[in-house]
Amino acid sequence: MKKYHKLNIRISFFFIILVVIIAVGVGALIFNINFSNAVNYSRSMLERCAAYIDSLIDADNVKDWLENGKNDTYDYILNDLEHIRSVFQLPFIFVYKPVTDGNGMPVDEAVMVFDVNPIDATPEQVYDFGQKRTGILEYNELKEVFDSGEPSTTTRLRARNNIDLITTIYPMRLDNGEIYAIIGVCGAMKNVKDMAIGSSILMIVLFEAVIVLFAVVMLLYINRSILRPVKILSRSMDSFVSGSSGDDFKFTYVTEIHTHDEIEHMTDNFNCMADSMIKYINDLKQMTASRERLRSELGLVKSIRSATSSELGYPAFPGRSDFDLYASQKNTVANGCSFCNFFMTDNDHLFIVIGETVGNNLPSMLMSMFAATNIHALAKMGVEPYKIAFETNNSLSRFEHKDMSMTVNALIVSIDLRRGEMKYVNAGMPPIIIKKTGEPYAAEEEGIQFNLGEMKGVSFRQYSMSLNQGNTMFFTSYGVPYMKNAQGEKYSESRLVSEINDISSLDYPLDKMIGELERRLDNFRGGTATELDTTILGFRYFG
Repeated sequence: MKKYHKLNIRISFFFIILVVIIAVGVGALIFNINFSNAVNYSRSMLERCAAYIDSLIDADNVKDWLENGKNDTYDYILNDLEHIRSVFQLPFIFVYKPVTDGNGMPVDEAVMVFDVNPIDATPEQVYDFGQKRTGILEYNELKEVFDSGEPSTTTRLRARNNIDLITTIYPMRLDNGEIYAIIGVCGAMKNVKDMAIGSSILMIVLFEAVIVLFAVVMLLYINRSILRPVKILSRSMDSFVSGSSGDDFKFTYVTEIHTHDEIEHMTDNFNCMADSMIKYINDLKQMTASRERLRSELGLVKSIRSATSSELGYPAFPGRSDFDLYASQKNTVANGCSFCNFFMTDNDHLFIVIGETVGNNLPSMLMSMFAATNIHALAKMGVEPYKIAFETNNSLSRFEHKDMSMTVNALIVSIDLRRGEMKYVNAGMPPIIIKKTGEPYAAEEEGIQFNLGEMKGVSFRQYSMSLNQGNTMFFTSYGVPYMKNAQGEKYSESRLVSEINDISSLDYPLDKMIGELERRLDNFRGGTATELDTTILGFRYFG
């Protein structure tokens, strides 16, 4: 018994991962913005504090102290600096006179005037008045101040007490405008980070609450609009398949799905197919004549084909001028289960699906219907052709079968009409016959892969090609190249390409080209019975 993972668990897990990724990304972004704002605010505050200290001390006082020694004014200002450092919780405030060279530029040496440190500073971390200081940490900023005459602020400077600082270097000028001394005001980066964290927490919490609420609403919506209807339809299909093996074949119509989208459309198709199937089986029990049995089989094939194939007509999309499309299923047989579907997934994307199941029994018909419906639903959801082939193959592989007649051949094509790009997966169908710019029609032999339903887990390669204005291509079922005449000869792919090239010289529109091709096929076949369905679809790109 195969085990299947619940779709709602997968989707919930995906949303949880998505919410976590968004939460981490947005949290980091908010913190970085607030941290940058906090750094700018601290930089501005330190520069204002340095300007105030400059107005408090005066460079001429510094010059007098260094030349004549400290006085009462020095002690008074030192107390003010201690008060400023304490009130603003600053690690350091210092004032020193840089030593300059013959060009008036500072060297890596200074004479300390004030060195205001925390109470817990060790003696080796404190410089006394008049003490020489070398190895100045902010030496590059000091030179910048001398060059520009403007304050310079540096962040994350490793200081004497081994903490990260944001430091402002401020010039002190004599009355004649000469830079005589330097004021240094240091702030702790920890305070800046705390400020950024404090301002970020509320924003992050509010944003995360919105994201979580959105995720919950989306999960509830997905569960109600997609998962619940899919579960109901899946249970009904399982019940239908399991009930088809008994003598008393019963089925309850699925009536509780009202999503007004592809899921409801698929449900209606399933109800229609099941109803036709039940009528067919009940009729078979009462039929004895082969003619009546053949008539009912043809009716069932028609019901299945009408439920899984697009309505054929020309033009297929009257309102479109960027492409032309025409399809024909002229020759169908009682035991053939082919489907031909083309539809727009949005205004710019066209899907074309051609497929067939070779068989003459009820399971073959079910496989054909199931494959066509599954491909159509996945395509409408925007899934890429290779993923559609992979998922459909896995779904079909669930059914037990003893021969290749229970597999499905399918050509899945997605065309981006705006960009002129075609992507396709050929799972066992005849090659695409395409006319490229300046070239005759030729078979695209590349890319024919496994049939759908042969083996679970097969990966399908997706091929792509660019379309230019006027590119035309034909897609066919095996009933065309494998058609036989009275002598048992096959029509063949090479002859098909040759005939299309000959017909194209007549400059027919697509419907006339396909009509002429079908006439030539009938002439080749003569009175020989048709063994396989003949599906032909032509597509021309105008750009």
